[in-house]
Amino acid sequence: MKRILYLLLVLFAAHLQSPARTPIRQWLTAMPDSVMPLLTKNNRLDFIDFYDAQMEAVVTNRLDGKSRMDMLTDDFLQISYTRSTDITMKLLPVNDSTDILCMVTTVKATANDSRIAFFDDQWTPLQTTKYISQPSIEDFRTTHQGDSAAWAWSKLDIFFHTYHLCAENTELKCTLTTTDYLSSEDRIQVAPYVSSDPLIYRWTDSKYLRHE
Repeated sequence: MKRILYLLLVLFAAHLQSPARTPIRQWLTAMPDSVMPLLTKNNRLDFIDFYDAQMEAVVTNRLDGKSRMDMLTDDFLQISYTRSTDITMKLLPVNDSTDILCMVTTVKATANDSRIAFFDDQWTPLQTTKYISQPSIEDFRTTHQGDSAAWAWSKLDIFFHTYHLCAENTELKCTLTTTDYLSSEDRIQVAPYVSSDPLIYRWTDSKYLRHE
């Protein structure tokens, strides 16, 4: 009985001594200006202050435009960086005490398009291929066959896609947006050959794995 009690005390003490995870607001504060060049450190601090005060978290950026922080939790943030660019960030665990940061930048146009990047806690860029095998347009090809299949795929000559990070969990969705720049008529004709369902990735063993 004494040994069991001792073991429980040791485990409890170890739990108390385990390092706390760094909330994403501290990452935002420590971020180098080069990551989001339009925002100064004061802009980023104002974001946090305004958000905590339940005010609209809007700042004037270096181009005299408006940037807005739309959401902030311990491990997620979302920023309307410019009128045509959104940025989301998510902390992802790699072990019991260490996170890396995933950053998705989405440019909004006729066909929205995203880029994904990863950083360590010093804001050093990490090799993207280590954490995700990015999809290609072929991953959205359906099994449908027909006389127009070759024509349809000739229309899809550029791969536009968006990534969506989830605030509630570590899931990542990838949606094809190439069809958005087609005419309404062409979009209808290529629809049977292209999946509109997003690809789902889940954070597993410190990397994003495609969930079939």
